Amino acid sequence: MKHAKASNKEVIEPTQQVSGPSLEELQRSHYIVEALMATLPSHTKKELVDLLQTLAKGGESQTAITSAHQRALQIVSDVCKPNAANANEPEDETNREETGERRQRDRRKK
Repeated sequence: MKHAKASNKEVIEPTQQVSGPSLEELQRSHYIVEALMATLPSHTKKELVDLLQTLAKGGESQTAITSAHQRALQIVSDVCKPNAANANEPEDETNREETGERRQRDRRKK
């Protein structure tokens, strides 16, 4: 009989030991989310907030939750790509070169 009580106690204790994230982890996560949100255009920011609210509620179908999760991950990964800031540079450089060439042609015509 004591053994049965001990096994129940062992089952309850591990679940009671599960705790939430530490204050430090919450602050770090908050900082990261703030930085992420600051980089997003307003329409994407609103979309991400809506997606996160959908995920937090959890009352949707599994398909809706999976879709919201995938889209949220895509938004975050698009922002976090290492070359996202550099992706526009070659286009800008090309545009600058083309503009410079056009200006030179315009000067030659005059």
